Formats: sequence, structure tokens, C-alpha cells
Amino acid sequence: MLDPQVRPTGRQYDLQRVDQSTWIIRDAHVATTDARSVVACVSKAPLDGVDVVWLHPVGLPTHYRTADAVLRDLIRHGRRSSGTTRPIPIPHRPPVKPERC
Repeated sequence: MLDPQVRPTGRQYDLQRVDQSTWIIRDAHVATTDARSVVACVSKAPLDGVDVVWLHPVGLPTHYRTADAVLRDLIRHGRRSSGTTRPIPIPHRPPVKPERC
């Protein structure tokens, strides 16, 4: 069973071991009591490496060498996709005046 832990600050994701062959990755910015905090379930693959079930659409692979590699790739992906840009300006013009006949 997963032991309750104090969640580290300053990190987006936490890798937590559930048992000998299973881990979960949690989003540290979502409360642990909220099911949406679990981003992925990682389990040892039958032959080699680990398999990942992504619970949020992230577009990352479903097989890695290690659970730590899954976490590193997720963090790297988050850095690439979290860059904010300025909003696209919408031109503001006065309303069109109706023509008088």
C-alpha cells in the first residue's frame, strides 16, 4: 500500500513506489486526495524495462527502460510545452456606421 508522504515543494511531479513492481507519478500541484493528481501508472514490463499507462493525454511513449526515465521524460516534456506566449492581439475598430439614404 502507498505510504502517505510529505510532498516535496518546488517539483512538478513525484514518483512514488506503490509496491515492488509498480509506481505512480503524481502532479505535486494537485491535492493528493484528488484523483487527478495521478498522472501515470508505471509497472515493470514482463521482459525488460517498464510500461506506462498515461492517465492524462501527454503524447509520450508507453515503454521506458526505468521508472526514473519516465519521470525525467515527463519533466522534460513539461518544460517544453509550458512556455507561455503573448496573446495574439485582436484589432479593435469602431463599429461600422450605417449609411443614410
